[in-house]
Amino acid sequence: MLHRILRAVAVASLLIGLPAAGLATAAASDSATHCRDVTVPVSIAPDQPAQYQIWGQLCTPNHRPGATVQVLIHGLNYSHLYWDFPFKSAQYSYVRWANRAGYATFNLDRIGVARSSHPASTDVTLGSNAYTIHQIVAALRSGAISGRTFTKVVLVGHSYGSEIAKLEASRYRDVDALILTGSAHKISPSTQRLLAQLGQPVSEVPRLAAEVPPGDSGYVTAQDRQRPDFFYYLADADPRVVALDIATKETNTLGEIFSIGDANAPGVSEELTLPILIANGAADLLACAPDATDCSSAATLAAAEQHFYPRSRVDAVVIPQAGHVINLHRNADVAYRSITAWADHTVGTGKKPQFAW
Repeated sequence: MLHRILRAVAVASLLIGLPAAGLATAAASDSATHCRDVTVPVSIAPDQPAQYQIWGQLCTPNHRPGATVQVLIHGLNYSHLYWDFPFKSAQYSYVRWANRAGYATFNLDRIGVARSSHPASTDVTLGSNAYTIHQIVAALRSGAISGRTFTKVVLVGHSYGSEIAKLEASRYRDVDALILTGSAHKISPSTQRLLAQLGQPVSEVPRLAAEVPPGDSGYVTAQDRQRPDFFYYLADADPRVVALDIATKETNTLGEIFSIGDANAPGVSEELTLPILIANGAADLLACAPDATDCSSAATLAAAEQHFYPRSRVDAVVIPQAGHVINLHRNADVAYRSITAWADHTVGTGKKPQFAW
């Protein structure tokens, strides 16, 4: 299986050379949704000027635009493409699914990634990521991004993006719910050790080297073989999707890696007082391995995580036959359906009644 996937990389890499329209995301081509690209000025610390920019795409459903927006936060070595994957089938677009369910989405490139600004790598940490997301939330609520205000904001994270979401919500208390995917407090130490051996300098990837400050060795990426080996349940993954995932990989910083523990520092999750959904793949080698968290059922996952959030209600969903990147498996719609149903019953779109979960 792996050798077939790697052969497909050559085909997928051709897509990278296409003009921007060649990588148009699924949501942007959906006539039922209005999408616009925006850049938001941000600072990376409260005492600094807003000298950087976060790029994102705001999509609002035309059929029943509501007052709830979901801010989508990707993980390490990914970009906004994780949530709106540029494959020929829209089955891999969480953005389109959420828009059709009545939610607006703000799908962004995190600070230090792709179309957003690239500060010095030492300044791109979990804390600076959380602070930039805090500014995005404020801009969405005030109408500074679109000219319309959103009364409810949900943070939807994947992997490292989930850690950012937790820290942002705990520090700034400005969002209404958290949806954490590829997330658990207990992560597999054995998988972490293997992943630590698969880092790659961006200097070895010309496309990525062109994005970062010259000579900044703190920007790194992951070797191509990391994705199929560690992020997928290959029996339920399209080799062409895995190949395109490899070909569109992005950067992370050593500062992000070294500060990841800040999300689990004492007083972070304990202070959260909002609804939380955790959605993991049953075959997630990071969060759900035998030496990690018990994901044998939604109940065991929720129970394992609940005591970390004593003041919040924690619900969970486990996606069968899915690995760490639940959005990129053939049964991604199972995850999307579960996530939007939970959001409907917990916060609502702003255009229909809110129900108790």
